[in-house]
Amino acid sequence: MVKKISLFVKQNWLILLIWVLGLFLRCYRQGDLLGFYYDQGRDAQIAADIISLKNFPAIGPTTGIAGLYLGPFWYYLITPGYFIGRGNPAFASLFIIFIESLSIPLIYFLLKKYFNTRTAVLGAVFWAFSRYLIHSSRWFSNPSPLPTFVLIIMLFTLKIIVYKKYKYLPLLFLFLGLSLQLEAASAIFFFPVLIVFLLLSKKIIKNIHYEFWIQSILIFGALLIPQLAFEVKNSFPTTKTLIGFLSGQVNSLSGSSFTVTGLPFLIERLRFYYQVFFTKLDTDLTHWSLLALTYFLLTLFFKTKKLWSNPLFKLTFLWLFVPLVLLLFFVGNYGRLYDYYLTGYFPAFIILFSVLLNSFSFPLSFLLPSLSLLYYINGNYIHLKNFLSAGIDGPTHITLGNSLFAVRQACQENVKEVGTLDIYVPPVTPTSYDYLVSKLCPAFISNSSVRYLIYEVDTENPDKLSSWLSKYSQDKLIISSRLGGVTFEKRFRK
Repeated sequence: MVKKISLFVKQNWLILLIWVLGLFLRCYRQGDLLGFYYDQGRDAQIAADIISLKNFPAIGPTTGIAGLYLGPFWYYLITPGYFIGRGNPAFASLFIIFIESLSIPLIYFLLKKYFNTRTAVLGAVFWAFSRYLIHSSRWFSNPSPLPTFVLIIMLFTLKIIVYKKYKYLPLLFLFLGLSLQLEAASAIFFFPVLIVFLLLSKKIIKNIHYEFWIQSILIFGALLIPQLAFEVKNSFPTTKTLIGFLSGQVNSLSGSSFTVTGLPFLIERLRFYYQVFFTKLDTDLTHWSLLALTYFLLTLFFKTKKLWSNPLFKLTFLWLFVPLVLLLFFVGNYGRLYDYYLTGYFPAFIILFSVLLNSFSFPLSFLLPSLSLLYYINGNYIHLKNFLSAGIDGPTHITLGNSLFAVRQACQENVKEVGTLDIYVPPVTPTSYDYLVSKLCPAFISNSSVRYLIYEVDTENPDKLSSWLSKYSQDKLIISSRLGGVTFEKRFRK
């Protein structure tokens, strides 16, 4: 066993090094820099309920459409991290970061298997050290691990189509179902992509034994049972919302969710695509970004026919462009399309871009990747350095480090003198603070003459914060301390 591990490390030392560095950049100072806000606080409390056996949720986080919920898989996925980390959000987020970081070696091994080592290293470096992709990995929200699931789906799909290993079909449906519970806006388009890809391989599909199809359908159906039970119990609220959304009755200004759009909308959507995808390579969208876009489109035009016989190229091409074409006609959700809606397509873009950079013969096959990597690493290094070394004491900075500072102060003072705790968080309920307080503090009491206040800076609605603080204007201020955008105060009621 030791010899096998030693041989594996010797043969794959470069990708292991890239992976370790990428993982380190995703984990470094996570305790300070983790964004722990409303969603994360809600998720943490649900995980705590699962651990204590108080609640086993049948539905997951809400989507951007009110009343439309994901499946509960995300809650169960984060629970082991909270259990092992004894409720520590930073530790729990590292568990998700580790899962996302597996996308680095997955991209490498896919590209190495279907292209070559040079392309594989390029793709792994692009993915591992992108400022935006590192930030996305640290987000600690349900779309964060989706890239790893996408690459596993691609791996299983190629196992089935290229190597005729039909036993992977149930696993493919398993990860499809789980992906749909992580980010519906991305995963809903995985199905048309795979349908098109499978239709192009219909001769192979005919050979799949019916028992694999039955197993796959049963697995996919089993994943829907909790949501189905919730729907039946509550008179199908999510189903009604979904039908309303697809028919243009919910979250729509035009009365439809898909329609033939005008030229201004089309131009704006294409500009959005450019911004979303090329910021993963060039954070600031400089002139290099335009050159990279031009190269990407021209090389696609001239090289697609030649590369189409490669199954990984074909799959990633469809994975990227089928959803993007369909989304040109999507006007639902009030015409809004957010960056994270496309999380499931970032791996395909990085794979395609890496392949196209290496699609010419020497010396271009050496010059283009080398120059691109130098520019890429230089640009991302500056932004990563600033991000990872940033203090948490900026006037509007609010992350887990700031929140813990205020909560720990409240806890320490409450041990000395039990009081009432009031919290102000714009613009939603303070679920993150409620969770931290429940884990760190002895019980506060109501209607005490001793008041503890925790409040965040509210740059968008300062009047609301002023109004909230005015309730305590007659109290005597005993302690006031601030770290970044979070303030802790101890007051006595007169």
